[in-house]
Amino acid sequence: MNYKELYNFAYDFLLSKEKVSDELIRIHLMSEHQKPHNINTIYRQLCASAQNRQMSNKVIGQSIDGIDNLKKVLFNFNPKQVAETYSKRDKGKLLNTIVKELKPKGEIRKTNRSLWPQFCQSVIDSAYFLKEFEEVKDFYKWADFFANDLRAKPALPLMISIEITGIGFPLACDFLKELGYVQYGKPDVHLKEIFKALNLIDPEEKSAIKQDYQTLKLIDQIAKENNITPFEVDKIFWLIGSGNFYLSDVNIGRNRDEFIKKVKSTYPQ
Repeated sequence: MNYKELYNFAYDFLLSKEKVSDELIRIHLMSEHQKPHNINTIYRQLCASAQNRQMSNKVIGQSIDGIDNLKKVLFNFNPKQVAETYSKRDKGKLLNTIVKELKPKGEIRKTNRSLWPQFCQSVIDSAYFLKEFEEVKDFYKWADFFANDLRAKPALPLMISIEITGIGFPLACDFLKELGYVQYGKPDVHLKEIFKALNLIDPEEKSAIKQDYQTLKLIDQIAKENNITPFEVDKIFWLIGSGNFYLSDVNIGRNRDEFIKKVKSTYPQ
């Protein structure tokens, strides 16, 4: 089985499901994101990506009625003002401000390993990371340098994951994808489990970062062989794994195991 056969098989597998049409699939293969025109919007996206970590979106985003409400305490998502107001060790101070001004619902745990303090550290780190760029064009010039070079591409999410606490390699890829960088797919658990089961990445690899790297490279290889974007590859396998056609009311349920079984029976190893 080559990568063209794999992608076509995945596409046809989705198409075989009830309520799934070619049009529905294609709608989800087009990025709905456009590159923001200001640093503040990029900062807002970093904050959104940070709260996507594990179950943080329920603990954080829902408790303050949406991530956009953070603009009230983050100077309308101005990273320079946030960096001027909070030192890199001020996560407790920022959390106190959030509690006072936004009054989050539910219990607010303040131990270092709790979600709210970790999220506040991510928010502060993101501000310090972005304040280094004078204008949005400077950020894009820097990011484009990596995104448009297959050899250098993995270095960009790696650097972001090092700079910002709580945003690991997969979330950094997701952040770039949400900014409109269709050159990136996300090494999501759905993709990794499918690729491991099909021996397309090393199923014995214990290092999470190496597994993420292998997945990102494989996404690139599949995209190149099919003359499509990594974004499209990401979406096809993610839709198989999640079943969530989120731009519609269609949800076909998780189909990862069925897909793996059918691939193995059609293309015996």
